[in-house]
Amino acid sequence: MKSALIETLERQFAVSLPRMRSIVRAVTDEMDAGLAGRKSSIAMLPAYCDAASGAEKGLHLALDLGGTNFRVMLVKLHGAGKVPRVVAEAKYRLTREHITGSGDVLFGAIAGYLRKFLKDHAFTDGYALGYTFSFPVNLLGIDEGILMKWTKDFSASGVVGRKIVALQRRALVRKSVANVDIVALANDTVGTLQAQAALDPDCGVGVILGTGFNIAVRVASRRIKKDIGAYSGKSMIINMEVGNFAKSLPATLYDRRVDRDSGNIKHQLAEKMISGKYLPQLARLLILDLIRKERLFEGRVPEVFADKESFKGWYMDVFEAGSPEAVAQLSRELFGRELTPAERRTLARVCRLVSHRSARIAAALIVGAMTRLDRRSAKRVTVAVDGSLFEKYPGYSRMLEKAIHELTGKAGKGIRLNLTKDGSGIGAAVIAAVVRAGG
Repeated sequence: MKSALIETLERQFAVSLPRMRSIVRAVTDEMDAGLAGRKSSIAMLPAYCDAASGAEKGLHLALDLGGTNFRVMLVKLHGAGKVPRVVAEAKYRLTREHITGSGDVLFGAIAGYLRKFLKDHAFTDGYALGYTFSFPVNLLGIDEGILMKWTKDFSASGVVGRKIVALQRRALVRKSVANVDIVALANDTVGTLQAQAALDPDCGVGVILGTGFNIAVRVASRRIKKDIGAYSGKSMIINMEVGNFAKSLPATLYDRRVDRDSGNIKHQLAEKMISGKYLPQLARLLILDLIRKERLFEGRVPEVFADKESFKGWYMDVFEAGSPEAVAQLSRELFGRELTPAERRTLARVCRLVSHRSARIAAALIVGAMTRLDRRSAKRVTVAVDGSLFEKYPGYSRMLEKAIHELTGKAGKGIRLNLTKDGSGIGAAVIAAVVRAGG
């Protein structure tokens, strides 16, 4: 028999079609405000490039700096919508001295590793480079941005408030790297869109659905009312930063607790209801309430629920949709025994409530983004999606697709979701190609 609290939670975590439509309307309003430079929970940041056409060709470099480990890749684009080929790839590790010393030391190390990559592979031609710099940056144009603050334990001095590409270019000169031209600062969401657009010109939306959540969308330049400098293209990709969306969301007291316990209170509210980083935290809070109010686990709190970080996302995968054998094995590891049938059903239901809500809110935000999409085809739209939640969570991609089609009806028959990997690598190389081609 279903508990009274479970029934209450089902009502609280249900996202009806009218609610999804309300979210779509709110997203549209916030997008327009962001495009006009007015106050908005969606920043709508210009990426200063249009979507790839698929005709881009040549060898292009990508440098993906997202933490102490970073990658350098040389990617060959064939044009004609053919799959790009990674000619060479290397991973390097920055030391603590690199990331906490001076900016000269940090960018010098990166330049040194790039020189090593080129020398090791005897790459002596001239190359355009797309630079994925995964820290908060205020873009000034396609090839420059100012670091707003460091994250991820980086604290190199003399960099915050400075132009990133200018600092890196000077380091390349110091290290005698003369055959590399940094032509673009890349973003992983924009890169995801570009990686798919190089294969499919109908791609106009890129989505990250993993640890974090974000959307990039191709917008007609006439819709952009805020200053975009000398950009003259008819369309531009916009990095929405939609994880910060905060209007018309069906927030519960559990969502407010997750927000209160986070390091960025009242920010990234949509991301906290959608992304893989926060779903286990939400599930944990629901389970703790069931322990306290319904005597789940005989009223005792197992160690796995003692801390907000201890209940992992992949546990949800198993409890919601794992085989009986997988559930039994994980139960023994976490609880020292196999769960009763009632306990298994309760955990599965809690995980399902949280994951299904995530997919339906994400669907509404994607459909909202598409209201301002500058389409290349009247019949088809490809949405490029990357991230572990979309790729690996059982049934998530189907739930997302179903909710999108529920919202769009017959008009959504041409919408296709496509798993697109490595926007921060291949996508950055594609962006470099678009820029070098004058896109």
